[in-house]
Amino acid sequence: MEKPTNPFETYAQTFADLLRKKHICPTIWKYDDKDIRSDGEAELNAKKCEYWVNEACAEGYCEYCYGARYNEWFEEKPTDEEINLHLVKHQIRCDMAGKVKRKTYNELLVKHSGENAQLITLCIDKEYKQVSKVAELILSVISQTQYSFLVDAIGTIEVYGEDLNWNPHIHIITRKVKRCGAVAQVLRRKFQTPKYQVYRIDVKELPYKSGLEYVMGEKKRENKGITDYSNDHWDKMESVAKDAQWRKDNNLLSHYNI
Repeated sequence: MEKPTNPFETYAQTFADLLRKKHICPTIWKYDDKDIRSDGEAELNAKKCEYWVNEACAEGYCEYCYGARYNEWFEEKPTDEEINLHLVKHQIRCDMAGKVKRKTYNELLVKHSGENAQLITLCIDKEYKQVSKVAELILSVISQTQYSFLVDAIGTIEVYGEDLNWNPHIHIITRKVKRCGAVAQVLRRKFQTPKYQVYRIDVKELPYKSGLEYVMGEKKRENKGITDYSNDHWDKMESVAKDAQWRKDNNLLSHYNI
C-alpha cells in the first residue's frame, strides 16, 4: 500500500476555485400545473416558468438567498488567505486520516504474515570520511519519510565486518509488509546516490525475533534464523563490542526507533 495522494494538495487550485465560487440556489423550468392536460401533456400555448428547487428558497428563508452565507464554507466572500488556510487545514486532516488507514492496513498485513520479518542492510562507502554523519542522516530521512513497509522497525549503525575489517553499514529490522525486492527497489532509488554514499542495499527475510536480536547485538552463532549473516571462522561478538565503542566515541545511539 503506497502513500495515498492528498487531493487537497494535488488539486489545490481546483478546490480553491470551488471555495471562491458563490453559492447559487438551483432552479428548474417547468409548466404550471394549470397548463397540464389530463393526458399529462402541456397546453399548446403554455410556457415554462422558473421555480426554486428547494422549499427554503421558495418560502423565503434560505440563508443563501437572503445573504446570510456566501457559500457552503464561508459566511462572507473569502479572501485568498482564508482560502489557503482552509486548504491547509484539510490537507492536514487528510494526511492524518491517511496515516491511520496505513497503520491499520499494515497491522492487518503483519497479522497475516505472522513472525516474518526483513533485515535491511545499507552499505556505506568504505572510503567516506564522515560515516557517522551520513549514517544518522540516512536513518533520519527513513524515519521522517514513514515508509509504509516499515513496521516495528529498529535500526543500528555498525562499522566493523568480517575479521574486524572496516565495513560501515546500517541494519534495520522490520516486520514483513512487502516483498523483499520491492523494499530494496524503493530504498535503492532514494539512497544509492552520491549524497548518501550508499553503494549496496540488501533485504533478506528472517523471523522477527532473530532479526531483532541480531540488530540489538546478539550475534552468536546459535542465534537461529540468521545463518546467512554468520561465518564460522570469525566471532561477531568481538565486532559488536568494537561497534559499541565506536558509536560511543561518535556520540551515536546504540539503536534507533524508526
